[in-house]
Amino acid sequence: MVLKMTSPARIIIIVTSLLLLTGCWNSKELDELGIVVALGVDKTEDGKYELVTQVINPSEIATDAPTTRPPVSIYKSRGDSLFEAFRHMTEKSPRKMYLSQLRLLVIGKTMAEEGMMPSLDIFYRNHEFRTAFYVAIAKNTSPEELLSVLTPYEKIPANKLMRSLESVESNLGSSKAVTIDVLISQIRSKGHHPVLPGLLISGDAEIGATRHNVESIDAPTQLIINHLAVFKKDQLVGWLAKDASQGYNYITGNVKSTVITHPCEDEGVANIEVIRTQASKKAKFKGGQPSISVELDVEGDVGELDCPLDLSKAESIQKINEQAEKEIKRLMETSVKTAQDEFGSDIFGFGNVINRTDPRYWKTVEKDWDNQFKDLKVDFQVKVKIRRKGNSTQPVSKES
Repeated sequence: MVLKMTSPARIIIIVTSLLLLTGCWNSKELDELGIVVALGVDKTEDGKYELVTQVINPSEIATDAPTTRPPVSIYKSRGDSLFEAFRHMTEKSPRKMYLSQLRLLVIGKTMAEEGMMPSLDIFYRNHEFRTAFYVAIAKNTSPEELLSVLTPYEKIPANKLMRSLESVESNLGSSKAVTIDVLISQIRSKGHHPVLPGLLISGDAEIGATRHNVESIDAPTQLIINHLAVFKKDQLVGWLAKDASQGYNYITGNVKSTVITHPCEDEGVANIEVIRTQASKKAKFKGGQPSISVELDVEGDVGELDCPLDLSKAESIQKINEQAEKEIKRLMETSVKTAQDEFGSDIFGFGNVINRTDPRYWKTVEKDWDNQFKDLKVDFQVKVKIRRKGNSTQPVSKES
């Protein structure tokens, strides 16, 4: 039996089908877009926002044939707001800026010291941005100079910086990769100020912006991941040196792997490869006053031995464990002392720990926590356990 449809029914079906078959109303062709992989923002002396974009040159990335054109281009604009600066970018760029592939946001010193929270609004609010990109501070240089440096090995400088941030965090523990959503969460948090990694230029910035920088075996200008920037809320107040940066990462449980080097009693040094860490923080109260206990468990291997130790003996392994524990504790104490004495900034989240333990007490000190933090007592308990000694129980330099 065949059903016959009336004209109104046919019209309804046709209209419904057309609605279901519509395409993307705001689609853009790739050749109409400028793919932004890194952004730099700062404030000028007259209070304007300065915006720098690092944009991929697709034809240079896609080809293996050598050319004289750089793999990325830099565009710069200014405005009374970052949103306006983005729109002014169209005066110089032939393509609309496409921001969904952003890898890195570099903030300049002036904006960081003034307070960067108002400037971060657009990066968190705008639907074109993802929240997986990293944020860093330009140290002793401007975002424009930093993003203009061409890098060997990685054609796209933003990719080099992103991977270097991840590598330093994973293999050295002297820095930390921070995404935009984590940064904003820590700025808003009560009892936990943020830190950000520092980026600097080693060498001549002008040479780094030319092809000569990638045509040499040893690039004369390089981009370096350097230490951690300390904030109070959204304002930059100073920098942690290498030891204090590593101590910070131990305390916050952020060390995945690193190397501990310490001198032996007689001569030479021993190097321990840290392969695993687990940290915990607890608040204790005595006489109505809080203190923090940091417990850290570390597992490691003997990576290099250049001292007269016999690793087949249990006392030798115990001696290495104790020396490693002493060195890690020193790093953590250095980090806390620097944060308390120089900056008065609780970058470790001790205030959050106290809040979770005793919310009533926290309400009495919350508004004055930065001052209270300066006198907070922090105890460290470090336990190191050597898992593997390597292929030899003796240094190779030992005479038979």
